[in-house]
Amino acid sequence: MKNNIEDALPNLSLVFGYIAIKELQRKEDRVAVLSRLGYGNKQISQICDIPIGSVAVFKNMSKKRKG
Repeated sequence: MKNNIEDALPNLSLVFGYIAIKELQRKEDRVAVLSRLGYGNKQISQICDIPIGSVAVFKNMSKKRKG
């Protein structure tokens, strides 16, 4: 029974991720912020509702712009 309740509730770290990006419109910006906060690709894809492959693409785009 305990596992069913835990599965139904959102992970607290995911909730913080949603809060951190709620004002950002561009997915690239959302990925960059979550990445800086230490979220992994799987968590970022879940929070932003995008495929994991897209997370990697956005991270690479961000690196290329900085460099």
